[in-house]
Amino acid sequence: QEGAVPAGPALLAVENAGSNLTGPIAPGEIVALYGSGLGPAQLAEAQVDGGGLFPQQLAGTSVSFNGLPAPLIYTSAAQVAAVVPYGIGGTTAQVIVTYQGQASAALSLGVTNSSPGLFSLDSTGRGQAAAVNQDGSINGPTTPGKMGDIISIYATGEGQTTPSGVDGKPAGSPLPKPILPLSVTIGGQPAEVQYAGGAPDEIAGLMQLNVRIPNGILSGESVPVILHLGSGAGFFSQGGVTITVSGNKQ
Repeated sequence: QEGAVPAGPALLAVENAGSNLTGPIAPGEIVALYGSGLGPAQLAEAQVDGGGLFPQQLAGTSVSFNGLPAPLIYTSAAQVAAVVPYGIGGTTAQVIVTYQGQASAALSLGVTNSSPGLFSLDSTGRGQAAAVNQDGSINGPTTPGKMGDIISIYATGEGQTTPSGVDGKPAGSPLPKPILPLSVTIGGQPAEVQYAGGAPDEIAGLMQLNVRIPNGILSGESVPVILHLGSGAGFFSQGGVTITVSGNKQ
């Protein structure tokens, strides 16, 4: 129809990019935003800019949280990946996606200190974790981890870090570590955390955990992994992320 204004972007949901669950957001959390008209028809992936940072505008898309611009990882019409700015404060956030100059209606979300989610191999937030065995192989049914070995898993939503997170900056030395106390259980048993912090050379907000698989746990293809952040009840990763563990001890 002549003179009709094209429909602008519609933002419908914001989820933790690891767990794919909705809920309050945390500083530095990688999130997936879902809707329509959010970006170009073909997926566009971000490249680090001349300043060494992930961009705040990509293929005509930008995202803001309480007016703070967010680093972008990729954009498309139906899905955008962004990182909640570390400067977010208060208890609620107004999230707006702008595409080619047109802004979506604001979506209101709660803000919390930490909202951990573990990444799975198929990006659903459930099932086989995106995990790397001690020998460098990808953990899975044909390449299980061994009890006593170190396994690397990946998460987001750990909250503020030390040194303080820089929006869109790939992790380098000194690697940022979460401020909140952290622990991991594997197969229901406490697991020794050898390292928890920025994943080297990956965008601020992606956390790598190098964790020792406890001895004496039940082995198999669905050994549950849970990440705990904060003191007391604190926050914990929800969903059903698992690793594959062989029955052989090292």
